[in-house]
Amino acid sequence: MILPGLACQLRVTARAMPLQAGGDIHDALVTPFGVRLLIGDVMGTGAPAHETGRQVVAAWRELAVAEPSLPGIAVRLHTLISRSADPERFVTALLATFGCCTSGFEFVCCGHPPPLLLRGGSASFPETFPAPPLGLLDLADGWCAAVTMPFGAGDRLLLYTDGVSEARDGSGAYFGLNEAAVAASLAGGESDDDVLDLLVAALHAHLGTGQADDILLLMASR
Repeated sequence: MILPGLACQLRVTARAMPLQAGGDIHDALVTPFGVRLLIGDVMGTGAPAHETGRQVVAAWRELAVAEPSLPGIAVRLHTLISRSADPERFVTALLATFGCCTSGFEFVCCGHPPPLLLRGGSASFPETFPAPPLGLLDLADGWCAAVTMPFGAGDRLLLYTDGVSEARDGSGAYFGLNEAAVAASLAGGESDDDVLDLLVAALHAHLGTGQADDILLLMASR
């Protein structure tokens, strides 16, 4: 889908390879502060994790349109989880804002795999300000910090869950995300749908029948 901002457009494309009704979550919203994205992974599987994920997304949708600060959103989501009926549950999450009048993006990373920036035929992981997962932010004095990065026309940002970063083949070798993402980006050209389809195909080829976790991919481009 294409999400229009005040002075820019952001294309957001997603692919999911679920094993069961689990805790992988994502969302994209147009807000007064720009286009905002959420991707996360709830600890655990099955109905309890799915219900926690549903509650987090519902709270995120209210906060994203009202709270100017990404760290502020993260802290309030943390409070929701830590005061829930299952206070030992936690959620890894990455929250991002693509400003309407800027060529950059801001993100908060709470225990989640870092984003992968695809630019000019190369891939890199932006430096993050690491924080514990939501529900465990008290381990970092109850706070987290945002990082700002440039993001212009032709750039792609890939967000993903640990089903991707921890994907292994039958011999135990990890999936080469950087190389596969660059190859898919070059082969897919200007089509984000084609890029993600190629990346999913590479994941399938690597995993064979050995997928052990839910997989979620979320790509944003100008």
